[in-house]
Amino acid sequence: MLNRFRRYLLSFVVILVAACSADEGPAQSAVSNLSEADAQFVADSVEYLERLEKMGFAGGVQISRGDQTLLQAGYEFADRESETPWSKNTVSTIGSITKQFTGAAILLLQEDGSLSVDDPITNYFEGVPENKQAITLHQLLTHSSGIVDLEGLSDWDPIGLDTYIKRVMAQPLEFEPGSSFAYSNTGYSLLAAIIEQISGVSYERFLQERLFLPAGMTDTGYIHVAWDDARVAIGYQADERWGTVLERPFDEDGPYWALRGNGGIHSTAADMVTWAKALMSGSVMSKQSMDAYWAPHVDEGFGESFYSYGWVVTQGPGDRRMITHNGGNTIFFADMAIFPHDNVVIVLQTNVVSDWPLANQLVEIISARLFEGEEFPLVPDRVDADADAITAFVGNYVFGEGEQKLDYVVSAEGGELLVSSGNPLSFSYMHSTRDVDMERCGRLSNRIAEIVAAYVEKDDLEPLFEAYGGRAPLEALEQGWAVRKQREQEEFGALLGFSVLGTAMRNGRDVTLARHRFENGHADTAFVWDPEEKENLLGRSGRGLDPVLRFVSTGESMFGSWDGGFSESRPLHFDSDSLTLAGAAGDIVAVRGR
Repeated sequence: MLNRFRRYLLSFVVILVAACSADEGPAQSAVSNLSEADAQFVADSVEYLERLEKMGFAGGVQISRGDQTLLQAGYEFADRESETPWSKNTVSTIGSITKQFTGAAILLLQEDGSLSVDDPITNYFEGVPENKQAITLHQLLTHSSGIVDLEGLSDWDPIGLDTYIKRVMAQPLEFEPGSSFAYSNTGYSLLAAIIEQISGVSYERFLQERLFLPAGMTDTGYIHVAWDDARVAIGYQADERWGTVLERPFDEDGPYWALRGNGGIHSTAADMVTWAKALMSGSVMSKQSMDAYWAPHVDEGFGESFYSYGWVVTQGPGDRRMITHNGGNTIFFADMAIFPHDNVVIVLQTNVVSDWPLANQLVEIISARLFEGEEFPLVPDRVDADADAITAFVGNYVFGEGEQKLDYVVSAEGGELLVSSGNPLSFSYMHSTRDVDMERCGRLSNRIAEIVAAYVEKDDLEPLFEAYGGRAPLEALEQGWAVRKQREQEEFGALLGFSVLGTAMRNGRDVTLARHRFENGHADTAFVWDPEEKENLLGRSGRGLDPVLRFVSTGESMFGSWDGGFSESRPLHFDSDSLTLAGAAGDIVAVRGR
């Protein structure tokens, strides 16, 4: 089996500057030109990303400030079978980042005098029903049209334009046009259809001729770029090969209409930085168009981020203006952020987001370190460990007695240690990431025990309804439990009962974990509480908290926890017959049971 942690790359973890002219002499190393703060940022970033690579991250990262490339790095494999590492030349889908090209294309057509963003869609489509006749191109661009994605249609379904438009026009609106926000891939596919209608060429051909080639982008597109297959990243889900977007069904001139214009474009990190620089230089479109392109048009509903024309406008670290967008399909993921006033661009691509959801936060983490000097989250510095040496630490570890007893079970799996708690008190100390209030933990655990007992034993959802403060309809809760119970019993057999594993006080929330026990297994549910309220239940999650902490070896008798990056790593070490685990409430010390 391929060792996913094997290191191959970083031969191009380089720091570059634009070459000087002959009159200026040879190019200087960027290291000597960087400020002390930037040099430290680069060193810290390389160490952080190398540690993430050892924990399973694979992808490419490029960070530029002006003409300087601060970091251009690749981690792990773009193709595991051929052991091709990620590099600056790796081509990967950028998902919904595609939308910014659609937005730019519409604005160029407006500059040409071919359309206006204020045009109603009736100018471009026949048979528009009355409830959609007032929808404008601006509303399609800003996800404020009320048109939502077609139910049951995948990105790869071979649907032609006429059929696609008929289905879109026939479906009900989510809301009155212009009255709200709802992210809509469909709206951008309609815009792509308008681009083709006006230009007389395919969507991709228009982008190539008016955007990509003028900007100096030679590695971006759907099918018109003749990439060597060896350069295209392969997507993975666990140990299974998912493949590439380009291997899925395409029409002869690009994707079918569920994907065209809203996603699926392929590019390299270097090309996307080139695009960002072209935008900031003003060479892509007029100043008037750029002002509209990056204007905060519609509130996304969070009060702090606004949708523009294929971009999100928000406040980044230190209240800097940040222009950003990401995209993915649960296998591939790409993220991009531009800080115009600082002339900084950050681009990230990965082919393992299904197993590595922390990728969604990396651009935010990197920019916070770059601009505000915030420390990178602690990641264990993983080292190879002998399996026999690891199993020597397996066993039960206890501290104290009675109600104050801490009880931990240590097991080994795949070269890692797994630590689970034997009682709610142990659970709280092990999983909390801020100071532990045991009275509150006990109260929340008891409340969940009452709620779960009611619906498991009596199909009574009233206590859960009350915990939500009536915000979730009782009928919906009852229906949801009936569906879940049937699904879990089909998978695990008869429901035998439940237990509450405990409550953890996490950053920004408190979480109580309950377990449904079945004949042939179990299923866990995390109940999430508002940490500012005594008993204000916010929601439930099937993946909210793993009851088992995984630890990787960091040295002799030394380990570090890793939960995929949702929490900072915590050190664990063994000394003779005891273990010591650092925790929010102080070190946990327990002795192996005899």
